[in-house]
Amino acid sequence: MNIRQINDELAITDFLAGQGFQPARKNGLDWWYVSPIRAPERTPSFKVNIRLNRWYDHGTGEGGKVFDLAMRLHRTASIREIIQLLASYSFSSPSTAFHSVRAQESFGHSKSPARETDSPTTIRVLEAKPLEAGSPLAAYLQHRGISIETANSYCHEVSFSIGERQYEAVGFANRSGGYELRNSWFKGSSSPKDITFIDKGTDTICLLEGFMDFLSLLELRPHLSHTSSFLVLNSLSQLGKSLEVLAQHKKVLLFLDQDQPGRRATERLLRSEPNSRDVSSFYRSHKDVNAYLMARKGRAKQLRLGLGHR
Repeated sequence: MNIRQINDELAITDFLAGQGFQPARKNGLDWWYVSPIRAPERTPSFKVNIRLNRWYDHGTGEGGKVFDLAMRLHRTASIREIIQLLASYSFSSPSTAFHSVRAQESFGHSKSPARETDSPTTIRVLEAKPLEAGSPLAAYLQHRGISIETANSYCHEVSFSIGERQYEAVGFANRSGGYELRNSWFKGSSSPKDITFIDKGTDTICLLEGFMDFLSLLELRPHLSHTSSFLVLNSLSQLGKSLEVLAQHKKVLLFLDQDQPGRRATERLLRSEPNSRDVSSFYRSHKDVNAYLMARKGRAKQLRLGLGHR
């Protein structure tokens, strides 16, 4: 499958649903979302036209097709990885809103409103079980710098389906029963999308964007597992849901990403939450905590190899 086929066959609304994003409102052919590519907003300004199958973000002036959106959401992934991600969705069913509109137009009913139907690309969780040492998922975590011992307390091996196809991924549960799902080529989430609050009963809480950063922080600073609670957003679009939890703690430590949306969210919290403190200086030259951990472990490996050749 190539990029043109992906853009022609995959509805943007289905891709967003598979990533855990649902429309805030529907206005005819225009579905409006809280922007998935920017810091959280009060008024949804990310529009998807289900007839054209095009998206437009009024906050940034960006727009395009589904492949453009996937590249924007997964900026660290290669083009090959994006193609693998999008090709994992099943395109066999014509029941999506995008294809429904196409069918209506083919029979001369272009003015009829699109009906909301079940998405063939919805992620359905089949089973969750403990991670196994030596498995491909354990190897994936090790590549990310995370030990199976660290991950086992918070993650599962999750079997899930997209259409008729079945996959496995590292699963990280949120407070509403949905899962963030990661493997070497896939990044998505099952519904419902929500934050993850790991309550240790402490006055201090660490705020992170994703669970890979959370696990990386435990690798770097294992003592925090005993002295701090944790709140993982699972997406910056969930930041608004975190404010009530953050307000219950005397000290909020911010470990957000170093990209523009992450820095904007950090600055917003520093202004609005007097008990918050930005503690990201140690990974300032990297995108996030996990990128710093991987770079640090990579340097350590190079040093060991260098010493071994002396």
